[in-house]
Amino acid sequence: MTPAEVKAKVLEFTRRPFSAVAAIEEGEGARLFEPGSGKELRLRWDELAEVQEKQSALRSGPYLVLAFHDGRQVALADVGFAFAPSTANTGPLPELPQTFCFRDFAHLSQGVETLLAEEGREKEALGGILMSIALLDGARAVGLSVSREERRLDALLKALEERGLKV
Repeated sequence: MTPAEVKAKVLEFTRRPFSAVAAIEEGEGARLFEPGSGKELRLRWDELAEVQEKQSALRSGPYLVLAFHDGRQVALADVGFAFAPSTANTGPLPELPQTFCFRDFAHLSQGVETLLAEEGREKEALGGILMSIALLDGARAVGLSVSREERRLDALLKALEERGLKV
């Protein structure tokens, strides 16, 4: 795809009613902004190898896959940015979903907090923390900032360490 074709597809998709990601044109690229999380992804049109609209049986609306020349992929979906987790720092996680979004981090971190409030749930809390690490590593790998979420995760890790892991 040419940069002009990529640009046209991304801008058309992000201008649709109820789009969860907005595009703000900047020179030879754009800043993609997800208002729900405050996250943004800056890109140049020539960084994208392909842009493809897809549909999933799991979601009501279509999503747009952005495939970069360097191998990164991120989707613009009804949940905002969607991306694959990375297990580079966690090792294999059997129950890990193929795709995450920042809403998932909010749910995971709230779940870990709830588990840490109960006795004997430390191992389950650790599982949620590992999934959160994979989520944040995946987001970072596609170019999204995760510093706010890392601070939240650090606090949860500290709470787990203070409790000790009783397995």
